[in-house]
Amino acid sequence: MQDYGITADPNSLYVNGQGQIRIGNIGREKKKMPTIGSWYKTLVKKAEENTDENYTFHYSYLRKVMKQYVRELNGQMAYFDGQSTFDLLEGVPFINLDISQLEERFARPLAQQILLSWIWEKFVKKNSEDRAKATKKRVLVDEAWMLLPFPEAVDFLNKMARRARKRNVSLAIVSQRFQDFYEKPEAQAVLTSSDTKLFLAQDKSEIGYLKEVFKLSEGEANFLVTCTIGEGLFKVGSDTAILQITPTRKEFEFMETNLNKLAENN
Repeated sequence: MQDYGITADPNSLYVNGQGQIRIGNIGREKKKMPTIGSWYKTLVKKAEENTDENYTFHYSYLRKVMKQYVRELNGQMAYFDGQSTFDLLEGVPFINLDISQLEERFARPLAQQILLSWIWEKFVKKNSEDRAKATKKRVLVDEAWMLLPFPEAVDFLNKMARRARKRNVSLAIVSQRFQDFYEKPEAQAVLTSSDTKLFLAQDKSEIGYLKEVFKLSEGEANFLVTCTIGEGLFKVGSDTAILQITPTRKEFEFMETNLNKLAENN
């Protein structure tokens, strides 16, 4: 950071004496931030300058691991090395952050943590800096059970469940595996802080957990293990309603996940 002239002073993030015209206001030009590649070059330099044998192994290990993230070395995960190439403009109605195609063991958890940090710092917290301009926002986490093995991700879900509403942001959790939440004490705030629940057809092996946590009646539990596709149980506070969801043909273009049907449509 020192090589870029960046210090604890927020003003050091901007180019001195320069400005750029933006829509509606005039602001300063931000400096380019350091990348993994620039950090790696510093690491190599420090390793070459090192004279303490106690640090030799650690420098060697870090270089072997981190070179996989460096673009100039054609690392397998070099897509993490670089500046952002797009702006998420204000007023965009929907932003989809999809990491499903990333490698599962290393790349996806890393991308997941980067995105969760961005969502909280830039999407949620920024919404309440100017209360007069704060808009209603929603963060929807699909396949949320996949976040549970990672403590940082569970902390994000709990923080969102407890604090996001104060910033005019709501959290929606979508998951097919409720048992994972039930067996994860650290994620209990997500369950207890949710006032609105939608239950679709459930497997008999998990209905007991749902019945216990959400105080379902015997009739509600029986309905969930016998209902058909599109039927569900909608609970808001202490009120409950049975509903039937019938998507339009256009909506099915976005919702269909059956690979065979998708191939037929293409």
